[in-house]
Amino acid sequence: MRCAKCGWPVDETAVLSTHHTSEGWVRYRRCVCGAVAIEMMRLGSGAGVQIEPVRELAQAR
Repeated sequence: MRCAKCGWPVDETAVLSTHHTSEGWVRYRRCVCGAVAIEMMRLGSGAGVQIEPVRELAQAR
């Protein structure tokens, strides 16, 4: 996955916070360009964790 704003690899962005939910975890990340993204991480039925981008947050001006 890549940043929707600049194309930087998401796995190289800074994790701001991670919160447990009833469906898994929600993770907030900040890219080097300043964009903030929200990911939903769910436990997969097979091996590992499935990570789904939820949305990009508009950068405050």
